[in-house]
Amino acid sequence: MSSLILYLGELSQTPRFAIPVADITGALAYSLMVFESKEERAFDPIQIEEILMNLLKSRDNNKLVQDSVLEALASLYGNVSLSYRIDHSDAKRVLVGLITMASADVRDYLVLSLAKLCCDKVGIWGALGEREGIQLLIALLGLSSEQHQEYAVSLLAILTDQVDDSKWAITAAGGIPPLVQLLEIGSQKAKEDAVHVMWNLCCHSDDIRACVESAGAVPGLLWVLNTSSPKAQETSVETLKKLINYVDSATINQLLALLVSDDNLSSKTHAIIVLGHVLTIASYKDLVQKGTPANKGLRSLVDALNSSNEETQECAASVLADLFSVRQDICDSLATDEIVHPCMKLLTSNDQVVATQSARALGALSRPTKAKTTNKMPYITEGNVEPLIKMAKTSTIDAAETAVAALANLLSDPQIAEEVLAEDVLSALLRVLGEGTPEGKMNSSRALNQLLNHFPVSDVLMESSQCRFIVHALADSLSHMGMAGTISDSLDVLAMLVKTKYSVNFLYSHCSCKALVEAPATLEPLVQTLAVGLPTEQDKAIEILSRLQDQPLVLGDHLAVKPQSIVSLAQRVMNSHSMEVRIGGTALLICAMKEHRRQSLVILDAPGLLQKLVYALVDMLKQQPMSISPDDKAWGGRNFTERNVFHHEDDEYDLPNPAKFLEGTVALSLLAIISSSHAKSKLTVLEAGGVEILSDKLASYSANPLAELEENEGIWISSLLLAVLFQDSAVIQSSTIMRIIPSLAFLLKSDETIEKYFAAEALASLACNGNKGIQLAIANSGAVGGLTTLIGHVESDSQNLVALSEEFNLEKHPGEVVLNNLFEIEDVRNGATARKSIPLLVDLLRPMPDRPGAPPIAIHLLTKIAEGSKTNKLAIAEAGALESLTKYLSLSPQDSIETSITDLLRILYSNTELVHHEYSLNTLNQLIAVLRMGSRSSRYSAARTLQELFDVEDMRETEMARQAIQPLVDMLNSGSEKEQHAALVALVKLTEGNISRASALTDVEGNPLESLYKILLCSSSLELKRSAAKLCYVIFGNSTLRTMPIALECVEPLISLIISDSGVEVESGVRALDRLLDDEHHADIAAATEVVGLLVKYVSGSNYQLSEASISALIKLGKDRPQCKLEMVNAGIIGNALEMMLDAPVSVCSSIAELLRILTNNSVIAKSSAAAKIVEPLFSLLKRPNFTMWGQHSALQALVNILEKPQSLTALKLTPSQVIEPLISFLESPSQAIQQLGTELLSHLLEQEHFQQDITTKNAIVPLVQLAGIGILNLQQTAIKALESISASWPKDVADAGGIFELSKVIIQEDPQPSHTLWESAALVLSSVVKSNPQYYFKVSLLVLVKLLQSTVEATLSVALNALLVQERSNSSNAVMMAEVGAVDALLKLLGSHQCEEACGRLLEAIFNNARVREMKLVKSAITPLTNYLLDPQVISQPAKFLVTLALGNLFQHDTLARASASAAACHALITLLEDQPKEDMKVVAICALQSLVMHSRTNRRAVAEAGGILVIQELLMSQNTEVAAALEKELWSSATNNEEVLRTIYVIFSNFKKLRMSEAATLCIPHLVGALRGSESAQESVLDTLCLLKESWPQMNEDIAKAQALIAAEAIPMLQMLMKTCPPSFQERAESLLNCLPGCLTVAIKRGNNLKQTMGSPNAFCQLKIGNGPPRETKVVGHSACPEWKEAFTWAFDVPPKGQKLFIVCKSKSTFGKNTLGRVTIQIDKVVTEGVYSGLFSLNHDGNRDGSSRTLEIEIVWSNRTSGDGM
Repeated sequence: MSSLILYLGELSQTPRFAIPVADITGALAYSLMVFESKEERAFDPIQIEEILMNLLKSRDNNKLVQDSVLEALASLYGNVSLSYRIDHSDAKRVLVGLITMASADVRDYLVLSLAKLCCDKVGIWGALGEREGIQLLIALLGLSSEQHQEYAVSLLAILTDQVDDSKWAITAAGGIPPLVQLLEIGSQKAKEDAVHVMWNLCCHSDDIRACVESAGAVPGLLWVLNTSSPKAQETSVETLKKLINYVDSATINQLLALLVSDDNLSSKTHAIIVLGHVLTIASYKDLVQKGTPANKGLRSLVDALNSSNEETQECAASVLADLFSVRQDICDSLATDEIVHPCMKLLTSNDQVVATQSARALGALSRPTKAKTTNKMPYITEGNVEPLIKMAKTSTIDAAETAVAALANLLSDPQIAEEVLAEDVLSALLRVLGEGTPEGKMNSSRALNQLLNHFPVSDVLMESSQCRFIVHALADSLSHMGMAGTISDSLDVLAMLVKTKYSVNFLYSHCSCKALVEAPATLEPLVQTLAVGLPTEQDKAIEILSRLQDQPLVLGDHLAVKPQSIVSLAQRVMNSHSMEVRIGGTALLICAMKEHRRQSLVILDAPGLLQKLVYALVDMLKQQPMSISPDDKAWGGRNFTERNVFHHEDDEYDLPNPAKFLEGTVALSLLAIISSSHAKSKLTVLEAGGVEILSDKLASYSANPLAELEENEGIWISSLLLAVLFQDSAVIQSSTIMRIIPSLAFLLKSDETIEKYFAAEALASLACNGNKGIQLAIANSGAVGGLTTLIGHVESDSQNLVALSEEFNLEKHPGEVVLNNLFEIEDVRNGATARKSIPLLVDLLRPMPDRPGAPPIAIHLLTKIAEGSKTNKLAIAEAGALESLTKYLSLSPQDSIETSITDLLRILYSNTELVHHEYSLNTLNQLIAVLRMGSRSSRYSAARTLQELFDVEDMRETEMARQAIQPLVDMLNSGSEKEQHAALVALVKLTEGNISRASALTDVEGNPLESLYKILLCSSSLELKRSAAKLCYVIFGNSTLRTMPIALECVEPLISLIISDSGVEVESGVRALDRLLDDEHHADIAAATEVVGLLVKYVSGSNYQLSEASISALIKLGKDRPQCKLEMVNAGIIGNALEMMLDAPVSVCSSIAELLRILTNNSVIAKSSAAAKIVEPLFSLLKRPNFTMWGQHSALQALVNILEKPQSLTALKLTPSQVIEPLISFLESPSQAIQQLGTELLSHLLEQEHFQQDITTKNAIVPLVQLAGIGILNLQQTAIKALESISASWPKDVADAGGIFELSKVIIQEDPQPSHTLWESAALVLSSVVKSNPQYYFKVSLLVLVKLLQSTVEATLSVALNALLVQERSNSSNAVMMAEVGAVDALLKLLGSHQCEEACGRLLEAIFNNARVREMKLVKSAITPLTNYLLDPQVISQPAKFLVTLALGNLFQHDTLARASASAAACHALITLLEDQPKEDMKVVAICALQSLVMHSRTNRRAVAEAGGILVIQELLMSQNTEVAAALEKELWSSATNNEEVLRTIYVIFSNFKKLRMSEAATLCIPHLVGALRGSESAQESVLDTLCLLKESWPQMNEDIAKAQALIAAEAIPMLQMLMKTCPPSFQERAESLLNCLPGCLTVAIKRGNNLKQTMGSPNAFCQLKIGNGPPRETKVVGHSACPEWKEAFTWAFDVPPKGQKLFIVCKSKSTFGKNTLGRVTIQIDKVVTEGVYSGLFSLNHDGNRDGSSRTLEIEIVWSNRTSGDGM
């Protein structure tokens, strides 16, 4: 449908369309008429309206089109779904109707008006042309057409509703008469609109109303009541009420006629209403006098109550009620049965409305007046009020209000009141009080007042909830009542309720007061009474209001609105003789001043009342405190308040609730309020004696704190008042103050929080405003402990206290304020008070749920205490503050608290003792967490605290400390200048001096160098730049950071900082630049500047740190830069350096030495005269005991650089002792470089002879020797070179210093391999030392001696060979070791080169003589070189040939070697040797060798034969034995019998020629061998070896020869036993083997017996001995002795020692009855063979020894080669 309408609208505007427009608009009209709102809103009706208006205004359209357009417009405006969206749709609809029916000329006017209304956006008044349009419409009223009239009057109704000017225009145009005429002849619609127009006219103006009345509108309107529609009738009634303003009998008669007619019920109802209106304006006489129209009308209304129609009854009752309410003057006269009974009758009507209106009429009729008696209606009997009570209980609220209003009028009668009370009327009254209108509530309160006047409250109100409800309801009703007596009943009820005494079930007064404060609106009329009422009324208002202290703010607001009420209260306090009034008035003044203090004080001060009031209040303090006892007429202290007057709404803090409100308490409160806001009043209180009174009160309480509450009342308020008064310095000057302080300190110990709080407030005022004496008095009063208990409570827990403190301009946290002020005083901080408070404050650092604010305050106070006092810091730490602060910090507190904690930690850790505290690591962890996540201020404070911690190395070394680097760098990169400085200092302390920590800066995010560069480059403070330079110094220690491009950029700003010439800043810059110069590229850049001259300038003065840094930088600039070195020298660096060396610290001197080293590396500078001046100072510097190794190295190198120049060495003027003595210590230095330089310098010096001979040089031997064996080639080279110079002069000292061992290490050193020169030098020194004393041969190892055989120096070779020979002779096993270490090859090489031939041959013979050596594979290769040597024609030395031959003979004793391929050549060499006719000894040796060769090898025999040696050998063999024996005999009996070499030779012969062992010559040798056992150790070894060889051959010998040799060898038993005890371990095995095979004798000596007791008598003891299977032997019998002495010996001879045998001894006693055994002992005799003697006490074993005593025999056993002597 929407689309169709839009389509038709658009189609109607298309001129070329073939269909006529009229048809289109007709279709559109129909569509608009049938359009329903259910369809979606798809088009705008205003758009259609515009289309239609365009068509209507078009002159091209004919009348048919216009009519269809008007039809469409009518449909549009008449469709409810569309018209509401169009402005003025009703007016437009009516206007279209007029246009449709109008004539042509009028039609055009109206169309134009419609167009204006639609298109020009003007109202209907303007569209019609205002007054012109009104005239047109009035003219249309006279037309005969009803539709014309209806449209015209309808448009007039619209106009009068919207435009006031239209009303005057209608009146002026004479439009009223036509309208009145329409009331009679018009249609129903026309009548409705006409009445409506007249209602609008009458309401607009009395003049117009008069015109309407004069036009005769009343009859017409009455006619409308009878004939028109209900709407017209209702409007007509209202219009008549407007028009009729006097009583007209005709009008009454017409109305009465309508009442009696039966035509129309609604007409009758409307007539009753109009009649009631007429009667209200009738005179008293007309209404009362019977027969008058008014009286008739009244009677008719009463008769209407009896109508059968309920609507009529309702209307009549309502009209009568209105009449009696308005015209109270007629109620007394008309209160008759004929009027009252019909009303009473209707009370029981089934129609609620009828009953309600009847009750309303009855209530209005019975309203009390002054003229009425108490018993108002005697004809109302018992039971007549029951319908009213029922109505009040069960009806609607309107009906209930009406019933209550009637009851309120009736309850003045006691009988009716009693009846009503019995019927439980209270519930009805309460219902109306709660739900009714203001008037209903007023009536209900009036009824309650009547009841309470007749009966006690407890009879009326049975429950406390009723009382509470009544108070609420009355409070609510008071806000809607005036002051003209309307609230008297409510006030009476409230007064009676608040004064009511205790009941059985509840407290009415308490309930009433509590309920009353919940309705603050009721206070305004009470305050008004207080302001303007009579004194008695004021007292009554005070009586009520003073019980509302639970709402002091509300009371204060109401009192402040009425200034006169405040004045009245002050006057009543000053002038009243009633203590109740004075207390109540004071309390109300307190309420008034709660929020309007200044206003109230201005009000009181203006008439001069304030000072008088203060004196009156102080006078109340002077009087003995008294309580108010409640009675029926008065109220007591208990009823005054349940909560303190200062209590705020919704407070949860439990303030003291005094049982009785005392006079002094209220006065104290008001004085506190006045004094806090009026400065002069403080002095007034002092002048009035208030301070003395308060002092006495507090002193009394302190003396007796357990007194009754009445005596102690107001203690905390007294403290509050004192706190206010002490804000005035003049009050503090009072002499009473010092007496008050102890009392206040005592109150701080109270269990009542409020007493402690306000005592602290008083002390806070004193501390803030008093002098130092008062503050010290507070500190010494012991108040600190109590003050700490007030710290940190949650404000919500003490909201009332905090509110009070703010109200009186006191401190919110008095405890904190007092402590702050006290700890501002140095004497308090350093005294006992602070020390006592420290544990208390530290305890507050621990989390306490009830005191969350305590830790921040405690932190602040501890910070004050800790500052500047080392003792306090330690005390705080001992109290556990570090642990508590750290844990608190871990809880992530608020930013400000976090900052305070870190500040306090910084102060504490400024004491280095605390940095070592066990909790410092945890603190460090938390500080790092703050650095990461804390606020800006917290991070700054944490950085400063870390500075203190990082002062200690142990803290810096922790892994945790490294974690601080990243956040500190972040602060450096993004912080303010202050934060940057803090971060810089912390980073410098953390990283300085530790490479690993400094290297951690490379791993951080964000390059710190960039920030440092910006700081150095910008205009930052010098202090910040200094710190930046310090960190640069640390960072540049890392090569990674130092090589960054940004590091190069730092060179220029650092030099600029150095140029600033500002003390410490220059030092920091130089140190940073020094580190930066570690990079060669940076050094090149800096060298190109003029920085060298600047640095040389700073190498002077007392700033040694600056000098040291400058020297270090110069060192780096001077390396490999000759030009820079010369520039330094030219700038005077040497002079500056030498001048500083006299007094400078060691570190500076070390740097100077290094600089001099760098300079003297330049040969030009080293040869200069300036360098010569350096030598003596450097030697002096080297003598300094604490000189660093680096400095030593540099100084020594500088001296080497100078003294290695010959001209410098010859020019040296120092004595050897002055030079060598300091150098000796450096030879023992732990630094190899220093040792190297010391030895090098010493070697240069020792090139001069006088240095070699000087006794001081001897002291250098030990360190030189140690360096010789250190294994470092450079050191060894220089040390051995120096030893080479002095070893000839001091060989023994070299040996004593361990030179043999150390030099030996060099000889065998392989890693590192020494050079040939070094080796030869070491070998030469070693040989030089060894040859100086033969004993030294044994101190050189075989390996070293063999190594020395490789030397090319003959002296060295000679010493080595001699030493090897000595060692081989000393121990034959050394030969094996020599062979193993390569001695054979070395000796063969020497033989081949004809060096030391004899010594080499002797050594080879000794080595090869060892059987174990011959078993080695290596010796096989020796045959050919030895053979070649024998065949070598160049060999001249015959001893060498003999020894080589002997060596070959030794080799060929081994079967394998004899069968070797090289042995054939050896055979040829030996035959050749024999052919040369050698000496006899040579022949013997050669033949023995040949014998071994030919015995084991056929090849060798063939070789001998081929060599032609058979004949030679046969001849020699023929005479061999004789010659050999003779030679041996001769040798043995010569003077060289004990010669070790001879003994060794005998051993070699017996070992090589086994047949000789069984010869006579061998037997003859044995005695000589036994005798040689007394010789040297070497001789003893040779003898033992030879005897062992013989022993091994005894089993193969002839028995007689073997026995003969054994017997002769047995003579050696004593010597062998002695060797077992004294010889080396290597001898023992051979000696023991000999002892165990030699024959000998065993001698057993029985000396004595001990303790040989028996049961009866002394024994006759003897011993029986037995060995093996031999016969036993017995001692003699010693009679009658328990300790017999035998001293007898027994000998057994053995061919072989008794191995494994035992000696059995039995001790017996001989008696008459036979022999009994005393005991037995068994002895193993093996070990006596080797030990020689075995003796001691031996215990006898015997089972019969019951007494347990020990029986022993003293026995001696001897093994020897002979029997024991007889002399035992």
